[in-house]
Formats: sequence, C-alpha cells, structure tokens
Amino acid sequence: MALGRTSPRDLPLFADLSGRDIRDIFRAGEEVSVPAGWSLILEQTPPDAAYLILSGTAAVREKGQEIAELGPGDIAGEVAVRKNTLRTATVTAKSRLQLLHFTREKFDDLTRRLPAFRDAIDATIQERRG
Repeated sequence: MALGRTSPRDLPLFADLSGRDIRDIFRAGEEVSVPAGWSLILEQTPPDAAYLILSGTAAVREKGQEIAELGPGDIAGEVAVRKNTLRTATVTAKSRLQLLHFTREKFDDLTRRLPAFRDAIDATIQERRG
C-alpha cells in the first residue's frame, strides 16, 4: 500500500478518508506496472477503467497537445467513468508507472460505498474542468 516513501494519507485524494476506506480502495484495484511510452487511455474511447498512479509520471494530451502531467497520487480516467462519456484525452506513461487499475465496475462500487472517496473524485473532476 506504500507509494514509494509517501503514505497514502499524505495525498490529497486520501486526506479525508479513513484507514479502512484506503484499504478498501487498494483492495478494489489491481496493481500493475507499465513501461514508458505505454498509453493507458486513448482519446474518444469508452470509459472502461480508471488508474491511480503509485509511482512515475504520465502525460495527458488532448488532440496531441500535452495539457497536464500526472504523478504519484493522481488519478486518471475518472472523468469519463464518473460522467459515462467518451475519453477526452490520451494518457501516456512518460516513465515506468506503477498503477492501481480499477475496472469501471470496481470504481463505480467504490464511489457508491465510500462517500469521502466519491467526494474526492468529484472535487478532482471539478478542479480539472476549471
């Protein structure tokens, strides 16, 4: 459950979650590793998964233009899953990534069962949409 040397509790996404909620989140996801250059999410594809970045960095691109960089503690793919819309951006690993992969079903279950997680995800979406 460790994110390198950072505790999940130190990450904004988990700040208001209990230890039990954090354990539930980590149990719901599957830890995976992907190499640099791997695209996790492709623009204009269905919302099948979301990813929590445990280590490494990823580029977020819209229409080929880099609009953001994500790192440990950031989540990717949450907007399309929560809003049930096609992906609006492509997310590609800039370095090797350790991720927690959530199927859409697991992610939806977490947002239903854990109000603090849902609120954190919705706040992230609001922040990203400006």
